[in-house]
Amino acid sequence: MAYQRPTQRERAAARKVVRLQEMDRAIAEGRLTVRAMTAEERADSHARLAAAEARRAGRKAARNR
Repeated sequence: MAYQRPTQRERAAARKVVRLQEMDRAIAEGRLTVRAMTAEERADSHARLAAAEARRAGRKAARNR
């Protein structure tokens, strides 16, 4: 069978595996800390996302006039 180039999806999956391994190693070595968001941080994040969505919707409505 002839050689087939890897698809973009396969290449992205391979890069993701490497990135996750590097992240796991950094966590194990103590160079990276992973923690859960606090309720306040989560509320701030949701507010930023909602504001951005409103801006996008406004721009889309202006374009469609």
